[in-house]
Amino acid sequence: MSFERLTIQDDKFLINRLIGQAPRNTLVREFFMNAQESAALAAEGNRTVRIYPSLVGGVRKLTLWNTGPGMDSGELRTATNISASINKQMSLSENFGIGAKVSGLTVSPAGIRYRSCKAGVVHEVTIGFDDEADTFVRFAFEVEGRQETVFDVTEAVRKTADLSQDWTEVVLMGEDDLHDTVSEPIGRGIRVDRSYVATQIFRRFAEFRPGVKVILDVAMTKGGGRDETGRTRTLKTLQDVIPQLPNTQTVLCPETGVKIQYLHDPKHANYSHSLSALNNPATSSTSFCALVHKGERYDFRTGPKWSAVAPNYGIPFGSTVLTVEIYLPENAALPNQYRDAVTTIEERIPITTDDYAVKVRELMPEWVKEVIRKAHPPRDENLDDLQNDLQKLLDEFRLPTSTYVKSLNTPQRTEDSDVGLDEAGSADVDSVDDEEDRFLRGERNSGQRATDKKIRKAPEGARLSKEAQALERVPTIEILDDPAEIDEKQMKGRAGRFYRDAQTLFVNGLYSAVDRMTAELEVHFAGQAEGEALRSIILRAAQRSMAFRVGKATCYAISKRLVDGWSLEDLERATSPESLSLAADDYRQSITTARKWISAELKAHGFAAVEPEVA
Repeated sequence: MSFERLTIQDDKFLINRLIGQAPRNTLVREFFMNAQESAALAAEGNRTVRIYPSLVGGVRKLTLWNTGPGMDSGELRTATNISASINKQMSLSENFGIGAKVSGLTVSPAGIRYRSCKAGVVHEVTIGFDDEADTFVRFAFEVEGRQETVFDVTEAVRKTADLSQDWTEVVLMGEDDLHDTVSEPIGRGIRVDRSYVATQIFRRFAEFRPGVKVILDVAMTKGGGRDETGRTRTLKTLQDVIPQLPNTQTVLCPETGVKIQYLHDPKHANYSHSLSALNNPATSSTSFCALVHKGERYDFRTGPKWSAVAPNYGIPFGSTVLTVEIYLPENAALPNQYRDAVTTIEERIPITTDDYAVKVRELMPEWVKEVIRKAHPPRDENLDDLQNDLQKLLDEFRLPTSTYVKSLNTPQRTEDSDVGLDEAGSADVDSVDDEEDRFLRGERNSGQRATDKKIRKAPEGARLSKEAQALERVPTIEILDDPAEIDEKQMKGRAGRFYRDAQTLFVNGLYSAVDRMTAELEVHFAGQAEGEALRSIILRAAQRSMAFRVGKATCYAISKRLVDGWSLEDLERATSPESLSLAADDYRQSITTARKWISAELKAHGFAAVEPEVA
C-alpha cells in the first residue's frame, strides 16, 4: 500500500509553541526521570543520581548528575533534538522524547548544559533560546578557531570529574547568567522552599528504579545545611519508610484491579514532624491522597487541599495522619502530553482521585475507621433529635436515592410533566412547619423526643418497604468548634460545608451568627445561673439552632434533585458554603425557640429560669 508520510511545515513554530505552553511544575519530574532511567542501566551497586549546586560565573545553578551509559558527540547531538531519546523506548505509553527539554527550556531559556562522559571522554552541548534566530538552538562556541555546538571538554574537567566511569550531568542556567536556579528552579522571582526539588521527587515518585540511590546536597534539603554545601542526604521513597509507620494496608478491588493503600502516618510523640518525615530527613513528608500509575503519582493532594476533600473519601477527621494511594492497573490509563495528569485510554478523559472516592470508602479497613474516630472524639452533644426532625422534613418530598429505580406503579417524576414544578411533590404526612420547635423540645442529651401524639406500633417483624428504605437520607451533621478542624475544611467565615458524596454536613460552631445569637441570649438570661454554666448552655443552643437552619437549607436543596430546570451545578450552588451561610445568618427566626430550650435546660440543671415572653 502506497502512502505519503505527513511532515511538519513550520517546525520552528511547533517547537516554540511546545516549549512556550509547557507547564513549569513538571521540570523536576522530567529531569529526574531521565537521570534515574539512565542510572538504572549502570552496574548494580553503582546506580546513583546526585543533585547539587554548581557555580557558573559565581552563581549557583541546579545540577543533576547520574551514572549509567554515557554519550559521545553524535549521541549527545541526537539526544538534544526534540522528540529524540538515547537508550529509551519511544511510545505513547512510555517515553515521548520531549519532556525534559521542553519543560527545561520553558524555565531555563538561557541554557541547559549537558556534559556526558563515555569511555573517559567528556563532551558538552548547551541548548537554549537564541534571540537572533527567534527559536531554540544548540549554542555555538568557539573551539580552536571554529564554531562548534558539541565539543570535547575532557581536559577542562579532568581535575574535577571522575573519568573512570560513564556519567551524564545536566546544569540549568535559568533565565539569565545571574539567575540562581537552586533557590528559584522554576522561574526567576518564583521563590520555593529550600527542599523543593527533593519534595517534588518524593511526591511524584512512588518508587525509584531498582537499585537507584538518590543523593542531594544539604543546600537543597530541609533541616540543617542552609548556608553550606558538600554534605549530602539520601532521599527515600514512602515505601522505604513504611516499616517505620504504625499501620499500612493495601486492599484490592477485584472488579477494577485497582489497589488502594491506606497509611497511618502520625506525628512523633516528641517532635512536631510526622514519622515518615523523621525517617526521610531530605524532604517534607505530609499525609496526602494521590493516584499512582506505573510508579508515578498524579492528582497529588496534600495539606488543606487533601483535608478539604477527605470527607468525600470517608475521612471526615484524621486526614492529617492518613495517606491514601490509589494504584491504577498499567493498562487503565495514559499520561497526557506534558505528563502532569493521566487520562482514560479510549476517550482521553482526565482521571482524578475523586473518581475513586467511593471505592476508598467501601474498601476502608476497620483500623482506618478507628484512627478516624480517635481523631475526633464524639461530642457530648447528642444530635439525633436534630437529625430525626430533618429526616422528617426530607421525607415529605419522598425523594428516592440516586441509585433507587422506581417501579412502574409509583408516581411520575416531574420530568414527565409538561411544565415542571417549582418544588418537589409533597407527600401526605404531618406538617413540619414547627419542626425547629419540636427539635428543641427534645429531651436533654437524648435522641428521643417528647410528643403528645400516640405512637402506633406495627406488628412484630414489620419492616420498611423497599421504597421507604430507598428514600434519601438526611446528611450526618458534625458541629466543629476546633479552629484547626474548621480551617482544614476551608470553613473559616462560612457556616457550613456539605459533602454530597459522603452525605456529611459540617457546621462551623464558631461562625459569626453563633456569636451574635449568643450575645443576644446572654442579655436575656443574665443573672439566672452561674456565669460559666449559663454561657455553656446558651452556646449549645446557638450552635444547635444554627445547625438546624443550615441542615434545613441543605434538605430543601437536596429536594430539588428531581425538579425540572435544576442542574447539578445549580444543586452545588444551592448547597455551597456561601448559600448555607446566608441561611445561618437569619438567627432571629430561631430566637424564641432557643429561649424556650435554654429555659428547659436551666430548670433541668436546678436553676430557676424566668419564662421568656412569647414573641
